[in-house]
Amino acid sequence: MDHYPEAVLAFDFSLDRLDVSLRTDDPDWGWPHRAYANNWPGFQQLKTDLLAALGQQHQLRLTAVGESTALYWWHAFYQLSHDDQLAAYEPSLALLNPLYLKRFRQALSQQDKSDLLDPELIDRYYRAVGVKDTFQFNDRYLPLRFLSRAYCRVTHSLAAEKAYLLAVLFLTASDYQRLKPFSNLTGATSGQVLDEFADIQAIAELPLATLTEQLQTYSGQTLPDPDHNAKILQQVAQDSYPLPPALATTLHLIVQQTLSQVRFLSDNQKAYRQQLSQTLADLPEAHLALAEPGLGPVLVAGCLSEIQDTRRFITGTKFDRQRKLHRPKSYRDGQAAVAKLAGLWWPTNDSGRCHSQDRPLSRERNPYLRYWLVQAAHTLQRYQPDYRTYYWRKFHETPKHQHKRALVLTARKAVRLIFALLHKGQQACREEGLLT
Repeated sequence: MDHYPEAVLAFDFSLDRLDVSLRTDDPDWGWPHRAYANNWPGFQQLKTDLLAALGQQHQLRLTAVGESTALYWWHAFYQLSHDDQLAAYEPSLALLNPLYLKRFRQALSQQDKSDLLDPELIDRYYRAVGVKDTFQFNDRYLPLRFLSRAYCRVTHSLAAEKAYLLAVLFLTASDYQRLKPFSNLTGATSGQVLDEFADIQAIAELPLATLTEQLQTYSGQTLPDPDHNAKILQQVAQDSYPLPPALATTLHLIVQQTLSQVRFLSDNQKAYRQQLSQTLADLPEAHLALAEPGLGPVLVAGCLSEIQDTRRFITGTKFDRQRKLHRPKSYRDGQAAVAKLAGLWWPTNDSGRCHSQDRPLSRERNPYLRYWLVQAAHTLQRYQPDYRTYYWRKFHETPKHQHKRALVLTARKAVRLIFALLHKGQQACREEGLLT
């Protein structure tokens, strides 16, 4: 149906409403604006009106366009793509970055902004710019995507809570971070000590043997040298700044509550990690990547949930700038497309005879995929000599931002490995009939 006229259904999503407009190349046909409730009855009414309108035309293909406003777009787009009655129009989905629409609005002459006019602006952007790749729902990977993104969110929240705990800890025991009585300052044993002692100065008054015995109890007999830990802990108590009693009580309460948050988020993180492993066990295409040293269940789940079916990156055509023609996409084009999806590419900035040597990393892409690829690079350079050598070579090439630069470049290199593992795994499953 690619040669059939296109009917464009532009959405402006919000919690309460679906503001839509409908048009084709025929200027006398379509809706300038209609509003529906953003719920199941509202979508059913939209579908009824849409089918009635499309039925008046002949041989149309439907394209739904909208910006990704939170997750308000999800239900409407999913139902459009999976509705049996709309399947005859082969609906395709164009999900737009709100930042692009904001810049597009700024490029136009100043005008009113309202829910009544937003669908028209979205349609205008689609006509002027279009989209390179349509959005697709792959039901096979939807649970994995939501789980991995939830895990990512919990991980960032946990890191923020730990950072806040260490900041407050400097006030309660200023030498705690410097002397490090425990290898993990936010771990179980350290948390028990911070929970138990409202005033760190009280530790200095305890006999060394008593403190050592308490630490053994707190750690469940896991400390290799509890006597050494006790000595450092008493040194912390002696060298830390004293606090007014009233402030010490308040800060201890804050430390206790923050430790509670850290434990809660850590438990959530473990639960998500376990669920990700169970979900991956039902996806045989991931087993090849799981066998690779340095790629555990969490990293494989994150990358697979964002990349999904690798065939979508190597199907279709691409304009070859050197040969000045359209050609079928190659396997190498697929790897480059994944890197571009993650924002791991450096756009050129040339004009006339001026060729910029400073090419900043692109940031306006899929932040989750970029996060997983960078994390994968961090572990791969620890487990595989080839990646470790590459990382340190890039590390020593510049005196500025060495670790960040080397890690991002290693992540770009890791794209080839991860794409190959997922592609081969999916290909093998298709040959065995395990994946359609």
